[in-house]
This record gives sequence, C-alpha cells and structure tokens, in this order.
Amino acid sequence: MHHVQKSFIMKGFFITGTGTDVGKTYISALLMRAFSKMGPATYFKPVQTGCARDEAGELGAPDFEYLLKNGLVQTAPYEVHVPYRFEPACSPHLAARLANQTISLDHCNECLQILGRDNMVVLAEGAGGVAVPLGKDVYMYDCMRAFGLPAILVTTPDLGTLNHTLLSFSVLLQKGIRVAGIIVNNSKNNNENYIYRENISFLKEYFNPIPMLEVKFGAQNNDATESYCNDLGQKI
Repeated sequence: MHHVQKSFIMKGFFITGTGTDVGKTYISALLMRAFSKMGPATYFKPVQTGCARDEAGELGAPDFEYLLKNGLVQTAPYEVHVPYRFEPACSPHLAARLANQTISLDHCNECLQILGRDNMVVLAEGAGGVAVPLGKDVYMYDCMRAFGLPAILVTTPDLGTLNHTLLSFSVLLQKGIRVAGIIVNNSKNNNENYIYRENISFLKEYFNPIPMLEVKFGAQNNDATESYCNDLGQKI
C-alpha cells in the first residue's frame, strides 16, 4: 500500500517537524512565497485535524486557510488540497477513528498527483511529527515514503531540541526518506542566549552539508528564505 507508482516525476517537498507546534504552517507559508517567485508552486495538507465547520456545515482546514491568507493561490478543489479533515484537535489516527474513516495513502497520492501536474512544485505539510500514527500500522513517515518527496525537517532552538531533532532525523533516514533541508524556527520567541546559540551551532555542524535555515521569531526572512529555496530548488 505504501509504494504507489507515479506517472511522472513529482517536484516538491514534504514539510515535517520534530513535533506539534514547531511552526510547520508558518514555515510552509514562508517557503510558498519564496518558491512562488521561482515558478508555479502549491500547497497540500493530506490530513488536518482541529477543523471548524462553516455556516454551510463544511469542515474548513485552518492551515490551508492560513496559507490562502498569505498569498497561496488555490489550484484545485478544496478536498484535493486537504483530502482528510477532522473536527477533533487530536492525532490523525484517533480523529479518523472517531469519524469512522480510514486515511488512505493511495487517495492522498491521487490528490498529490493532481496538484503536481504542469510542473508545479508541491509543498506537502504533515500533521505533527515524523512518527505520528495515521491508522493501524500506518505512520506519517509511510505517507512521506508513499509520496516520494524529500523532507524538510522543521525544528526549534528550544532546550530539548537536540534530542528531538536527532531522533526525528534518525527515523527519516531509517525509513529511507531523504532530508533535503533543516529549518530552525524560533516559534516561541526564545531569548537568543548561549543555549539558543549553541543549539543553532550544534545543529548546523551536525547536519552539514544539508542546508539549514534559521528563522527568527516573526521574521519574514525574505532574502534568506529565497536564497535557501533556490538552493533546495536546484536539488529537486
């Protein structure tokens, strides 16, 4: 089930994180703006939990809505950009079970193929971290492997990040997923003290030569992000 044949070579990246609340969606918006300057780019959120119903009773995906407010142009029907939407703000496997649904990687891949037509760069954003369960014996890394996209791992400069980042990276390698980039996002506005600086320095050295981008709190990082995306784009 996890090895879906592709009809053409997909261009894009899978944006994953060391856990929930590391700022994957914020980073997705930054990357989307930068990639859009280089050529056609779009966004894919296979599974979104914590959705709210609109007046018509349809479930809206907050991450997709955030991207739309930040310049994303919708290129396909809503249910193609976000095929699985659930109300409870919990793990995808539990949200799907509560809704009596099964998350199908084949269906997700069909949506990805639609979005990736016409040489479009697709930024796919996961839910939570690398090993989040999507169902019985199906995990987020299975989704990444099915898509065949290289990963961008989003982490933070917080205390504890070295353990979380190295473990996440280790799982990605073990599952045969190429890590194209690391992004350290100061999502909690941590004081840039000696711990912050040491964590950034350690990660940069550890992951060299994988490109690493530091995103300061609230920074739009336009020039740095564009340069970073240009480096990544050459490796697609």
